[in-house]
Amino acid sequence: MSEKIVISADQEFSTIASERDSRRAQFITYPKLSVLISTARPSDLLAILYQLEAQTLPAFELILGLHDFELSRAHRSQIKVLEKRNINVLTEFFDKSLTLGKILTSLGKISSGEFIAKMDDDDIYGPHHLSDLLELIVIKNADAVGRAMNFVYIEALDLTVRRVTSQGISMANVWADWVCGGTILAKRSSAESAGWFGEGKSAVDTFILQGIKTNGGKIWRTYGAGYIYRRSIAAQTYATNYSKYLRANAEQRVGIWPHEEFGTGR
Repeated sequence: MSEKIVISADQEFSTIASERDSRRAQFITYPKLSVLISTARPSDLLAILYQLEAQTLPAFELILGLHDFELSRAHRSQIKVLEKRNINVLTEFFDKSLTLGKILTSLGKISSGEFIAKMDDDDIYGPHHLSDLLELIVIKNADAVGRAMNFVYIEALDLTVRRVTSQGISMANVWADWVCGGTILAKRSSAESAGWFGEGKSAVDTFILQGIKTNGGKIWRTYGAGYIYRRSIAAQTYATNYSKYLRANAEQRVGIWPHEEFGTGR
């Protein structure tokens, strides 16, 4: 039995760029997208605002849910930059007593896009992230799309690993039950029928994905390249077991993986 051949990251990036060029030629205009971000970390909010400025998607709506903090001068300045770049920004403030699920559900309900995308403030998104997923959900006629978990930055080790397997959550270009939570992009109608993100403190991604599947919806999982799932030292919504991210480790880089696909340069 022959061994499975794993192409290098650079080969994968080249393949993705070629497929993107061919796919993008089919789009003259894009449907309206609403991006939902709930954040309790001022520094991470500023970082994700810079990443949103770099997105190749021409226009979208951004709805921010601020959990127990106010916008700083730097935040407001960057939001003005986004608005000049044809991104309509709405900001909602939430008391610390509210759960993540309630905040995201509230953001979804006030969104106006035909599609909604959830982004996490501490992950790393390449410039083509939103346009890639919006194109794919239209072409595949899916209810939701998202990325595989191929690239993971482990802050405690200062290491980015590239995970590749023939099955499981790092498998790409398949119909699936799961995608990385920070990359969920769904039809607004499908998200609404699923009950949005529920009202819980955690497992909000599972809530919406399971709801979509329960309603007979289809979920497409694409390449993880263009997105780095970040496991921080700081407390998250669940306890982190770093060892599981080191399995099926095909390649690794010290620090955050440097490549234009991630918007991190060289």
